[in-house]
Amino acid sequence: MRRMLAMGTAAAMVLGAVSLLGPVQAAEPDTSVVGSFGKPFREDGNPESEDTAGCKVAGDGTTCLPAAASTVVLPNGRVLYWNALEGTESIKANAILEGGDVTVDDQSRVMTIDASNPAASTWLATDPLRGGGNPDGNAEGDVAAPDDAAKNDGGLFCTSHVHTADGRVMVMGGTDYYQDPRLTPEPGFGVIELEGLKANRIFDPATNTWTKAGSMNWGRWYPSAVTLADGDIFVASGVTKLLKPIYTDQKNLPNSGKNVPQTETYDMASDTWTDNGPSGERSLPLYPRIHLLPNGRVYYDAAGQVFNPMGQSYDEALWNIAATYDPETKSWNDLGIPGLDTLNPTQMGFRGSTFSIMLPLKAPYDKASFLSAGGILAPTPGTVLGTPFSRINTVSVAGGTESLTTTVTDPLNNNRWYTTGVALPDGSVLAVNGSSLDEVVTPGSGFPVRQAELFTPDGKGGGSWTPVASESHDRTYHNTAVLLPDGNVLIGGSSPIPNNYTKVMSFPDPFSNNSRDASFEIYSPPYMFKGERPAIGNASQELGYGSELVIPTKDAESIESVVLVRNPSLTHLVDADQRTVELPIVSKSGGNVKVSVTDNRAVLPAGPYMLFINKGSDKGLIPSVSRQVYVGAPMPEYLRTSAVGSAQVQGVQVARPQVGGSTLPSTGADSVPAVAGLTLFVLAGLGGALRRRMQVR
Repeated sequence: MRRMLAMGTAAAMVLGAVSLLGPVQAAEPDTSVVGSFGKPFREDGNPESEDTAGCKVAGDGTTCLPAAASTVVLPNGRVLYWNALEGTESIKANAILEGGDVTVDDQSRVMTIDASNPAASTWLATDPLRGGGNPDGNAEGDVAAPDDAAKNDGGLFCTSHVHTADGRVMVMGGTDYYQDPRLTPEPGFGVIELEGLKANRIFDPATNTWTKAGSMNWGRWYPSAVTLADGDIFVASGVTKLLKPIYTDQKNLPNSGKNVPQTETYDMASDTWTDNGPSGERSLPLYPRIHLLPNGRVYYDAAGQVFNPMGQSYDEALWNIAATYDPETKSWNDLGIPGLDTLNPTQMGFRGSTFSIMLPLKAPYDKASFLSAGGILAPTPGTVLGTPFSRINTVSVAGGTESLTTTVTDPLNNNRWYTTGVALPDGSVLAVNGSSLDEVVTPGSGFPVRQAELFTPDGKGGGSWTPVASESHDRTYHNTAVLLPDGNVLIGGSSPIPNNYTKVMSFPDPFSNNSRDASFEIYSPPYMFKGERPAIGNASQELGYGSELVIPTKDAESIESVVLVRNPSLTHLVDADQRTVELPIVSKSGGNVKVSVTDNRAVLPAGPYMLFINKGSDKGLIPSVSRQVYVGAPMPEYLRTSAVGSAQVQGVQVARPQVGGSTLPSTGADSVPAVAGLTLFVLAGLGGALRRRMQVR
């Protein structure tokens, strides 16, 4: 006992001496290795306010700025984004009892980024401002919702979205909030329900307006959509009622106790959705991680969003099986359990609340590889703590047959839940944002992960993660990160669930800020600091299938690769159309690089892409600023007259929109006493928190 006391006393003396020395001064980071985060910026020019949601009192109540829970990089260089869980700042005591009445349809914005001074960026409200082009709300729902105000029955929250071939944005599904059952008159108390919508909306960048398109056959909340080789849209999963999925109507009754198994395909020419029939059905998680393979089939990467420990479906065990969907036969083919060939239990089966990034497709385009890292293991009950585990699943389609293999990569340097992945034009992948544990289980009880990480492929099918710079703000649930046309990464969002399902407030540091964050940060990857960047001359902006493209550049001889990156359209860690396609170099001479464009529409579905050229250097590849191009489709007329092609598209200076709402101000600095079970989370994450506190922020 004396020895233990002596050791404890000595340890205390050492810690006391260290604390007197003050913080250790870290060496200036090498930006060519770790990159750099710019200062946060937001619509009202006050990103460092304690009120991270940007709430203001107006004549008709309190309004808050939207956070970027969904983000789309438009072909005109601007950024479309919209909110999540709008109105939850109005909750006074309990999100479950009040949320069905106080929430409102989500606002959307178009931002024009000033590349030289992000704080001088400009914003424009869309028309309409809330809910997209969905004036009827949930009028088409099969599940009878109680009468409630129209203010929250057509939300953009929890939709899926893709670019159409002409560069518009199609947005499917969404949220109808209401009380079921209602306990007191509105506004009052009840039990919140979140019902999926059949709605389908189109955003037109040329006019900044939303319109309504043909509705789906099934109400879907948290679905995933992907563009097929012929340009049609495939949608899967989602749920029609989230909290109480027991249906009494004849149509939905078979779906009781599970997510929507029916899949649908949208025909662009007729503006109609067709149910793919019984053979097209499959039990999938919410926001299933799906991708289009080079053979035209849709691949499910055995990953999706989960709500541990409660679960979503009684058949969740089926989510462990990767599979492909064939649009021709409207049927699924099982590929087996990912990671089973590694004999490593941490790499087998389903991944929850993590990204699935398609690595660059290279000629002859006979396989596709998908990187996922972090998140939680297995379906319900799964794990609550975020993991560092990382793997690459590769689907070979050579010879007309499909096979699946898994490669274990080096792990992440931080345990991460709900981290967004971004494929960069040099072939690396950025992982950013997230928390130490599943904050759907206990919102506000995790530790934020501010340090970004960079994955570098090793050329042998694997790769490693390197810790890089750290961002300024906590960004946990409903965060986003997208590649910009200039090669930087736009990072935003964070619209957490009210703390432990009570109201919007935060535990004291080091727990995550659990208030909405309307700010953005720009991350400049290491390649921005490795030397002079190559430049693209006046190359064609319309690429035909099976054609050759001549790219003028003074750096022709040093160009090592040319890639097309699909314009990003991200929400909830999912961008099913995300792809980087390397174009084979035919020749390099006379200040020109000539490349060939595949005639395989499953490799390059028609639509908008960012064209990058990568210059070789002794420090690695250095990408150019991109040039906006269209593959397999003509460039819209409004882009022909706006000289789009560089990273900066000048917009008109606009004042902050005067928008209505019913939210209450939130300081983001409130704290609450410890709750039952909190000690467990503190102990589980303390080591990681201490390590993060030693990093330079």
